[in-house]
Amino acid sequence: MTNTTRAIIALVFTILVWGMTPVFVRSFSLKAGPTDAMVIRMCFTALAALPLLFYSGWHIERADIPKLLVVAIIGMFGYFIGSVFGYTYVPAGFGSMIIAVQPLLIALIAAMIGADKLTLSSIAGLIISFVGSIYLFGGNLGGDMKFNDMLTGGLLLLGCDIAWAIYVIYSRPLLRKYGTLKISALTLILCAPPSLAFISGTTLTTAMGLDGQALFALFFLSVLGTVICLVTWNFAVHYLSSTTMGASLYLIPVLTVGAGWWLLGEKASYATLIAGLIILAGVAVAEFGKSKQIA
Repeated sequence: MTNTTRAIIALVFTILVWGMTPVFVRSFSLKAGPTDAMVIRMCFTALAALPLLFYSGWHIERADIPKLLVVAIIGMFGYFIGSVFGYTYVPAGFGSMIIAVQPLLIALIAAMIGADKLTLSSIAGLIISFVGSIYLFGGNLGGDMKFNDMLTGGLLLLGCDIAWAIYVIYSRPLLRKYGTLKISALTLILCAPPSLAFISGTTLTTAMGLDGQALFALFFLSVLGTVICLVTWNFAVHYLSSTTMGASLYLIPVLTVGAGWWLLGEKASYATLIAGLIILAGVAVAEFGKSKQIA
């Protein structure tokens, strides 16, 4: 078996897991409660990331520690807060449409801080996806979701997108200097201490009382969805083209909608599906334009 074939298998595995991840985020948050879910998940993820740190080493120069803390606390931990609390308010399929705009927010924030240029294709993609987002919220006003829940969940997941954009942009120098495994392990482990701010008198009881379904969700999120998929994604990046990697991400919202229907009994309205297509079209326009310019 060639490395390219292994990379394709690794990419397919990663996308399948990430497509189902929002469903398990929502189910675990609803089962444990968002605050207890935050503490339990972050601590378990930190433990799961320790082998990566033992393999890659933990040393980092003192001058880079403030940068690492910003990336870990604002970027990574902010991402987890937005997803854990956001998915308690909105269905997984609905939320995945908001998460899909991450590449556009990365381009926008990078342009705002002068790290990159905002191209015409990026602007066009932002406008198209913004129209899709408006339609997503407007089209679901007559659905099963309450407006307050939809707005709160949507804003939390948008904050999740912004936090991830900050992580991606500001972690680049650290990743080049120290490597993916070390920075990924350190940022995941550093998420555990701030999560303890959410600890309550019920956290330990909740953790001890998790049933089989909740334990599987915790394992799926921490080990499969975070640690293992980090390795398989990076392996695929090494052998496959950026176009292939980027295009594969468009499958995640589709898989999430299907997984939400299959595992949680969620129903996706036509408005959600149409809005999702518009949002993904905006992301595709931005990414296609970028690849055309690079070529």
